[in-house]
Order: sequence, then structure tokens, then C-alpha cells
Amino acid sequence: MGVRIPQRQKEASAFAGVAECLPDVGWGFIVAWGLSTVFTDVFSASGSANLGPFWFASMVGAPAGLLLCFLAPRPAHAAVRNLTLLAAVSSMTLGLILLALSLQSGAGAEMQVAGGFVSSLGTAVFTVLWGSHYARLDAARIERMAACSLTVAFGCYALVLVLPRTAAALFVGCLPFLSCACLMMLESAPSRARTPLPPAAKHPENELGRLNLAGFARLGLGIVGATSVVSVFWSWASQGAIPVPPTAFSACVLSGSLVAVVIMAYLAKYARSLNLGMLYRWLLPIVSAAIALLAFRSTSLDVFATFLVFAAQALLNLITFIYFAELSQRTGASPVKVFGLGRFFLEAGFLAGLLLQPAANALAQATGSYQGALCVLLAAFVALAMISIANQDRLAFTLDADDEPAPQAADARTDETASSSNSPRPDGPVLDDGTRPADEQGLCNAPASPSGADTFAEACAAASDQFGLTKREREILPYLAQGYSLPYIRNELYVSQSTIDTHVRHIYKKMGLHSKEELITYVRLRSKQQ
Repeated sequence: MGVRIPQRQKEASAFAGVAECLPDVGWGFIVAWGLSTVFTDVFSASGSANLGPFWFASMVGAPAGLLLCFLAPRPAHAAVRNLTLLAAVSSMTLGLILLALSLQSGAGAEMQVAGGFVSSLGTAVFTVLWGSHYARLDAARIERMAACSLTVAFGCYALVLVLPRTAAALFVGCLPFLSCACLMMLESAPSRARTPLPPAAKHPENELGRLNLAGFARLGLGIVGATSVVSVFWSWASQGAIPVPPTAFSACVLSGSLVAVVIMAYLAKYARSLNLGMLYRWLLPIVSAAIALLAFRSTSLDVFATFLVFAAQALLNLITFIYFAELSQRTGASPVKVFGLGRFFLEAGFLAGLLLQPAANALAQATGSYQGALCVLLAAFVALAMISIANQDRLAFTLDADDEPAPQAADARTDETASSSNSPRPDGPVLDDGTRPADEQGLCNAPASPSGADTFAEACAAASDQFGLTKREREILPYLAQGYSLPYIRNELYVSQSTIDTHVRHIYKKMGLHSKEELITYVRLRSKQQ
């Protein structure tokens, strides 16, 4: 029925795959840098979180840098990209030096403002560069590596908390260089699992692909609302309005990030689709519970509420990063454009929360409690979230109304054919182990002609009849036979990952196969016999 792969070869391939994926976690170093500079006392004279001038300047510079990335033309040469990466590392290093010097200078506030603004421009560039890399991975690897990156950020932040102050400051200063090294490793040794650039990245005259800017801007409203609530909450916690001890504050950052990774793993397994609608269904109860706990005026409950808010923010950061990467693939838009504008909404929400702080303080004084102001912000978040997903029956990974139909054999074309098609699949076929069967193994180069598509469909139908596949298994079989990853199939058929896993196991058992490679080979040979 197929060729068995030796166990030793499988183990060697698995080890090589793990080593190959290690540089993908470099985004976590940038997240750790942001956590360490703001939510520790390493660079703070007050002995608490650094939510002062540095934080405010960062929240001005980050959306400005991301918007510049969105508006900037695509670099014509790789040398320009390398210079941009070098400038990002330099700006983050300079910002950190200014922040450190502000602790011994009489002009501390001015130096913190300058440091925050300069360094945030560098983090914006890193965010877009890492988003561009993730947009070239298959769906399974995007979800896995994004969660691993947040775990790395969690570990780095924990290390900063336990190191002596000088050692912690030096370690934080090394984080941008570590992230830069990861990106350079990825560029010097391109991964087999990386997909071709979206058509828009090859043709700068149409860098937006099929991305609907108006719809994308509407989606951003809910993100702005969520981060605004988080920003106001953080400000009150740092000012003491929400009494949270400094050590408990750091513990909330750690535990919140860890819980976000756990929730992400659960959603990747059981959610029908990773999209913003699903994200809001998780964020709203978490943020609402946090605000409700504040009404009891208990220090322990205040700490738990802070933990919930950090978990919500980490989950928002993680899922939007995954969402934008897969959105770039589905729409064929340049990842620089998608991440530049998408992450702009995320950072703009934090800035909006800081700008709303005086009004929130006035409302808190008028009502006698800050819970009332937070409830107003929560109501605004709910309204913006509802507006952002209105009139979309299925908010998956494309903003166009004409989503692609179920797979046909023509969907597994070569890069040249796919790029000239009216419905490109730039993410397309990638095996679960990261290999690309069409490009490297030659197993699923189904003919692009109508007769080839009919032959492939007939082969799948004949196999389904012969082995007694169920209706849902018949729908999944063509996707597997073309090499699509399981998360991709999940989003196309709008079922949970666990359901897909169950059906795939049943397909393999009924057909007497043991891997997707064997299935692809079987259907390919059967197509030739039709």
C-alpha cells in the first residue's frame, strides 16, 4: 500500500525538525525585552513597574513605527532589510542605555521619554520582521512556534526577576541581539517548511492582495477596545489605585503568560477556528471577571484580578500574532502590510488607554470608585468588539466575501501556476512534519488541467467507496491527499482540531496506512490508474 519509513530515519528527521525550529522562537526575546523593561524594577528608580514616561513614550513610538512600516514601500534589496534589522537593534540598545542613564541623571524624565520612543521604533520593526517570517510557515508551525515564543518570553522574564540588578540589565540588553541572530540564522538557512512569498510580496503594485482594508480596520476596533481596558487597568495598578504588591505584580505577569500558552494549546486543539470572534469570546469573560473581583475590595482578589488581566493581554498578543500571519497567507497580502496595520491597532489601544486615563480618573472620583470607570470601558470594548465582527457569518482568515470552496486537485499546483490563479493558496500544501510534498518529494503535483483535477477527484471518490469512509472523512481525504496540514484543514472545514485528528486516524486505519506521505503516494498512484 505504501513504502514504510524506517524508525531510525523518522527519529533523525524529528531531531532535525526540532533543531530547525529553534530559531523560530526569536520573537519571544522581543516580548521578553518589553516585559523586562516595563514590568520589573531593573530600570525603575521607584522599585516597582516602570509604567512612567518610558512607558508612555513607548506607546507613542510603537504605533508610529508600525504605521510607518505599513506605509513604507517594500525594500528592493536584501541589503536594505539587513540595514533595517541593524537599525532596529541599535535603536533598542540606545533606548535601553538612555533608560539606564536616566536613573543617575537629573534629566531622568526627558531621557526616559527619548529612550522609550527610540526603542519602540526598534520593537515595531522586529514585530513586522518576525510577522513576515511566521507568515511563511505552515499553519501548524505558526501556532506551535508562537506559543513556544511566548514560553521563551516567560522564561526570560523569570530569569530577569531572579538575577542581580546589573546582571539582569546586561541580559535584557542582549535580548535584541539574540532575536536578531535568530532572524539571521533563518535567512542564511531557509527552512524547508517555509512557503513561497505571497503573490503581493513579489508584485509590489498589489501588496494588499485580496485584503479588504475597510474590513480590516473594522476588525481593529475590537483590538483597540481590548487593549484600552488593559492599559487603564495597568496604570491604576502601578499608581496604587488597585493595591497590588510589586512582587505579586511580577507573579501576575509570569502566571498570566503561562496561562495564555495553556489556553492557546487548548484552543488549537478544540476550537473550530482561531479567529478574532473566538478570541473575543474568551477575552470578554476574563476581563469581566477581573472587573467584578475588584468590587470586593480584597487584596487577594485584586491580585487575582490583575492575573486575569495579564492572562487576557498575553492571549490577545498571542492569538492576534497567529491570526495576522494566517491572514497574510489567505489573502495573499504582504505580511509587512498586515502586521504593520494589525499590530498598529494593538499598540494604539494601549496609547488610547493612557490618553483616556485623565477622563477615567475624573469618572472614578465622581463615582467614588474606579470600578465604575472600568465598567464603562468594558462596555465600550463590548460595543467595539460587536462592531468589528458584525456582518461576518464566518470570521476565519480572509476578509473577502468569496472564500475559497472545498479543495480540488488544481489547488495543489506549482508556485508558478498558483501565482497566476484567481484564487491563490500561498500557504499551500505542507505536511505535518514541515516538509512540502509538492516541491520536494514530487508526490502531489496534481495536474492543473481539468482532466487532471477530475482524475484526482475520481481517485479520492473511489478510495472513499472502497474503504467505506464516512461523509466527513470523504471531505477530509482530498485535503490530506494534497498534503495540507491539519490546522489548515480545521480552518477550511470549520471543525475542531480534535475532530480532525479523530477522522484522520479513522482514515488511516480503514485504508491500512500509517502516515500522510503514504496516503499521498497511494492517491497519486491511483490517480494514474484512473
